[in-house]
Amino acid sequence: MFKNFTSRKFEIKTLIVILIATFLIYLNHFDNPFFFDDTHTISTNESIRSLDNWTSFFTNADTFSSLPANRAYRPMITLMNAIDYSLASGLNSRYYHYHIFFWFLVLIVLMYVLSKHLYKASLPNYKYIGIAALFATAWFALHTANAETINYICARSDSFSTLCIVASLLLYIHPFGRKWHLYLLTMILGIWTKQTGVMFFPILFVYVVLFEEHLILTDFKKETKKKISTVLKRIAPAGIIASFIFLFNQYYLTPESTNSTNFYVTRFEYFSTQWYVIIHYLSNFIFPINLSADPDITIIKPWYSFKTLSGLLVILGMISIMIKTAFKKELRPISFGLAWFFIALLPTTLNPLFQIANDHRMFFPFIGLFIAIPWGALMVLKKYHIIDKNKQYSTQIIIALSIILIGHAYGTTQRNIVWDSRESLWSDVVKKSPKNARGLMNYGLSHMEKGDYDSAIEYFNRAYKLEPNYSLIHINLGIAYSGKKDHIKAEKYFNSALGFNITSPDPEYFYARYLVNLNKYQRAENLLKKALLKSPNHWQSKQLLNSIAGKIKTPKQEIKALQEKIKYQPNPSLYIELSLKYYQNKEYLKSIQTSTEVLKLEPNNANAYNNLCAAYNQLKKWKLGAEACKKALEIKPDFKLAKNNLKWATDNIKN
Repeated sequence: MFKNFTSRKFEIKTLIVILIATFLIYLNHFDNPFFFDDTHTISTNESIRSLDNWTSFFTNADTFSSLPANRAYRPMITLMNAIDYSLASGLNSRYYHYHIFFWFLVLIVLMYVLSKHLYKASLPNYKYIGIAALFATAWFALHTANAETINYICARSDSFSTLCIVASLLLYIHPFGRKWHLYLLTMILGIWTKQTGVMFFPILFVYVVLFEEHLILTDFKKETKKKISTVLKRIAPAGIIASFIFLFNQYYLTPESTNSTNFYVTRFEYFSTQWYVIIHYLSNFIFPINLSADPDITIIKPWYSFKTLSGLLVILGMISIMIKTAFKKELRPISFGLAWFFIALLPTTLNPLFQIANDHRMFFPFIGLFIAIPWGALMVLKKYHIIDKNKQYSTQIIIALSIILIGHAYGTTQRNIVWDSRESLWSDVVKKSPKNARGLMNYGLSHMEKGDYDSAIEYFNRAYKLEPNYSLIHINLGIAYSGKKDHIKAEKYFNSALGFNITSPDPEYFYARYLVNLNKYQRAENLLKKALLKSPNHWQSKQLLNSIAGKIKTPKQEIKALQEKIKYQPNPSLYIELSLKYYQNKEYLKSIQTSTEVLKLEPNNANAYNNLCAAYNQLKKWKLGAEACKKALEIKPDFKLAKNNLKWATDNIKN
């Protein structure tokens, strides 16, 4: 039955059908918004807003992100983001998705060419090579797990660097590309896209050993030195250049990049947990129903737990298969694919990262499985003479393969829907990763966007219990309480966010935005300047600072404006504000006088008594200060500021 499906013409037509099917299945993803790291690499990153300075992307790692702690040397990503921003004339996610998807289609074609070459090199003239390569390609194109990478704009670093690695291998295989060392150019582009591009070097080593210098495996003792020398000569250009660029990028251009390392766990704890993470990845390869945009996998202790040891057993089993299949020519695509899988996992397995697992990391390693498994399945069918032995078997195989592809196609459309909005994405994360503080916080944000502040605060508080030192939770609690007009709690959380003293400009920016809404421009300006000291490329801080430039008043102007308001609307809150302005301007007698006016209007105003206390203390009239603070605390026993001012007064009375 398969004999009609082995012509070159059929293969080309089928490949075109695969590309069209992929486009149709991803048709509902092109308007999906920015998420995660898209914020600091695109939305708030001033560097990408002009292509005039595109050369600086290759010389200055600061252009990659508006967050100092997240900067990395990935100039190709910054360049592509800038190109898309220019084409879209702004922040239109569609243009980013169009660009990413175009290169995904190119990678699909290259995947077909590579898999067919590997299969043909292992078993020349076998008539089902084309079908196996087409299935491997279709499976890769439609696989549900890949939707995590294609939907996430910032993950273009994974998809494009993978494209560069596949292209580099094909250029090495092609005589012209090898002669003129064109494969080195695409390798460099891959490293400039993401540091994992350096993995082309070990992948090339495995390819040379398995498919070019394979006698080193079957007849190792004979002319050993010469064989090893040949292998080293072939991979030397890639190895030397890849190592140099990687080291130069990491230790000269971005020496602080090691800050992304997770210092809260030991290297071995992280490494042993990755044994289980690999099981998680493999389960999503086989049956991707537990995909999460932000998994809540944490460090597993002790290292010899059932989860980690079961992962280790699976890994050892796969390595055993990889080694055994390396010695048989017709099985070498299996060995190569498994080696690719493990090599691609090395960067995130050996280097402790803050995120223990991330499903978009599977894109690069899975290339190896898409090569190995279809060929392995075909070799089983060949060994037991199942293909063409019985028409019924052939029909059953076609049905089974169709079910796999249709299932993944459906799963991909559903993941596209999940990535359609903040609410749908984070709702999915909260269901699948309930112990993820960031997921809970972001789901709370989706409620806050709709004005449902109570629900937002509920999720923020749940996140706070898991990660009390997560500054963004404090910021969002401040925003939520400001939406509820609870300014005391809003100020409390904005100030606690500032207290973390992180390298991100977010605490200063969001607090400043809150103050601008209250017309407190001077304080807002001070915060925005601090934000820009942290991150000169932070676009929102620059915009907000420019917008209030003409509104900032001197202390005397602010006092005069308040005096004018009080003439027409003499209420306690305006007097309290005026009292504070006098205090800040060191006019303590006027602050006392104004606070006294408040008490005429509202005798039980705790804030007025506290202001009296602070002003008396500044004048060193400690007994009067203590008296005023005691009255403030009689009215409001939990008034922290009054307690502090009372202590200030009583300490000086004792002295």
